[in-house]
Amino acid sequence: MSRPLTALLLLTGTAFAGFTPTLNLIEPRGGQRGVELEMHFHGERLDGIQEVLAYEPGIEFRGFTVENDKHASAKIFIKPDAPLGEHGLRVRTSGGVSFLRSFFIGQFPVVNEADPNDKQAEAQRVELNTTVQGIAKQEDVDYYVCSLKKGQRFTAEVEAMRLGRTMFDSYLAIVDPKGFEIASCDDAALLRTDPFVSTIIPEDGDYCVLVREAAYEGNDNCEYRVSIGTFPRPKAVFPTGAKAGETVEFKFIGDPAGDFTEKITIPADAPEHYPLFPARDGVQVPSPHWIKVSPMASAIEVEPNNGVKESTPLPDRPCVGYGIIDKDGDVDFFSFKAAKDEEFTVRVIARELRSPLDAVLSIRKEKGDNLANNDDQGGLDPLMPLWKAPEDGEYHLVIRDQLRRGGPDYTYRVELEKRVVGISASLPVVERDNSQKWKMIPVPRGNRYAAMVNIARDNIGCDVSLEAESLPGGVSMNAPKVQRSVTAVPVIFEAAADAPVAGSLHRFKLKALDDPRNIAGLMGETIHHVEINNQGAYHSASSDRIPVAVIDEAPYKLELETPAVPIVKNGTMQLKVKAQRKEGYAEAITLRFLWNPPGIGSPATVTMNGDQSEALYEINANGEAPPAEWQVCVLGEANTPQGPVLVSTTLVPLRVADPYLTMAMDMAATEQGKPTTMICKLDFPGKFEGNATAELFGLPHGAKTAPVAFPCGQAQVNFPVEIAADAAVGKHTALFCRVTVPEKGTTILHQVGQGGTLRIDKPSENAPAPPPQPEVAKVDPAAPAAPVEKPLSRLEQLRQKK
Repeated sequence: MSRPLTALLLLTGTAFAGFTPTLNLIEPRGGQRGVELEMHFHGERLDGIQEVLAYEPGIEFRGFTVENDKHASAKIFIKPDAPLGEHGLRVRTSGGVSFLRSFFIGQFPVVNEADPNDKQAEAQRVELNTTVQGIAKQEDVDYYVCSLKKGQRFTAEVEAMRLGRTMFDSYLAIVDPKGFEIASCDDAALLRTDPFVSTIIPEDGDYCVLVREAAYEGNDNCEYRVSIGTFPRPKAVFPTGAKAGETVEFKFIGDPAGDFTEKITIPADAPEHYPLFPARDGVQVPSPHWIKVSPMASAIEVEPNNGVKESTPLPDRPCVGYGIIDKDGDVDFFSFKAAKDEEFTVRVIARELRSPLDAVLSIRKEKGDNLANNDDQGGLDPLMPLWKAPEDGEYHLVIRDQLRRGGPDYTYRVELEKRVVGISASLPVVERDNSQKWKMIPVPRGNRYAAMVNIARDNIGCDVSLEAESLPGGVSMNAPKVQRSVTAVPVIFEAAADAPVAGSLHRFKLKALDDPRNIAGLMGETIHHVEINNQGAYHSASSDRIPVAVIDEAPYKLELETPAVPIVKNGTMQLKVKAQRKEGYAEAITLRFLWNPPGIGSPATVTMNGDQSEALYEINANGEAPPAEWQVCVLGEANTPQGPVLVSTTLVPLRVADPYLTMAMDMAATEQGKPTTMICKLDFPGKFEGNATAELFGLPHGAKTAPVAFPCGQAQVNFPVEIAADAAVGKHTALFCRVTVPEKGTTILHQVGQGGTLRIDKPSENAPAPPPQPEVAKVDPAAPAAPVEKPLSRLEQLRQKK
């Protein structure tokens, strides 16, 4: 999905049916260029279908039919010039936008598997250059047979994992008339976890293509498309990059009929990752070879370049070198000159462009001393994000395979740039093994939706702004400035009450603020069609456009009350969330404090019950929370008879401040049955009017005290503590104070004096009577605080005993 994206629109008069449509499956899984067919959508809440959002051009939707809420269909026409390969599609209804699903466009007619075909003698006969859609069930082996002549190229390629439905490790083989496998494949680097086979037929006869799950563990979800014919199938392309707008003669390597070249002009607006579909004898490959498009000057390795003295010189930076680790044990050297303390970003791109090379990158001095090594940093390919030249001189980039393997398809691209600076953004993954959740922005009419946006900065510290290149009619966006100290920000989308129910794919741009270099970037999304817990992703799709849609009105709205006072370090605050419900709507609403500013903590969710219109969301600030003002919001999720729907509050300011007071607790010690006093020393970095109220927490069993009121500036507060005869003996170290400070008609909660200690011993024999303790009186926070009588300290008590 790296090519320019488009949305294909065909609105109907279908009435609203449900929120949050679910698209589980598109059938068929693909089609042929220039053909009209019926596309079926299977899922939940699809009866409000209005549109299909397509990430690629080439498909016309000519009308929708709704069978029921779980099944809809559309007449489509695949244009003759539609791009080959994978097309991402989303269904948009009046109640939301579905997850992304894939549809494949090919050059061959499509037929369905016809059972029984699980034995070579029962093989399904197909014409050459045909695509078959089938299912590999448990212990199922599917055979397809073609008549071939000696010397013909015979190729088969499977789309299985790439269909994105399930973990399907497919196996593919060509079987000769005697039943022997003359070519087989499980995984191909070019297709990652999907296989292809290609061979030259040795004798006339009927040859079969065999398709199965690699471990015979298929099921009804293991769908595949296998293309069978005489088409070329090289393993690699060289070079693996080009400049936009230039014409390059590419060499395609590994076809059984021999390597071949083709001149291809790269479009001026080509994306960074560009697909090549080479053709031979009038037939193209079914799946592309990927190259990287960039404006950098380049050099192709000149063999031999296996050492410092034979190193291939690189052009002036930024630059790229192209090479092939073409045999086992091969090592390639590229040379460049650098000045002392000059900084570079160095990377090898191999696996990213579907090469089997597991590259290791080293940097050496002219005399051969090794300075740096890297293998698979942050991905499958080596990256040195910041390397500094230790002195003036010539240096060498060294590339080899991790296991010292090689071959004609072990291609790579090595890039050398001055320190790369950039910014980018993405929507976060909010649920493990479900990367698609909340990767859409559905905004109810007359309401709001909140999205978290993650910000990535490469070798730059800056504030960042986010803006939309476009939005649906009636939608506005409130995106706070992303301060340099944070890497995420909540963004609010609001739709007017009369906004048209519509949607499309939209691009969002970033800009580095207060930086003279005009650094800019884009927000992108990556979703994983197939991902397995603790194993990672097996098939993914990326895009730089985000689906944004206005949907039908939700049955509730949320408001977050702006805090009148700040939250202080080591303090807590209860935020008030209010719900405005439509008459009769009494579903529980799950609330999420969408983003925690630095040092702020909160529960994952809070539930507002169906009979409630308000809820308190308690947040806390740790001792490292920086004083600042942040924009925060709460996202609500609730069920309706038409499915789940999400709405958000507006952004409100949350101020984090230093505490108005600090406290240090003296240690107190006593015996069972004898009262004592906890002495707490106060300091006041801030000021307040009126009396604060302190409460002592963490007392053990058998010890109790009452709250104490005090004004700003008082040096200490004393807690008279009653100790019962059966009070818990020991050293109790979990005491702390909770102090409420009055301000603006409310209070600011401080937690201070953490770690106070009270020791309670068993009574000693012949001990003197304890000194009298002040009576504990009820506290009126509004009344002037009583003068504090200084009690005896622990040291003075010990002196009196003597």
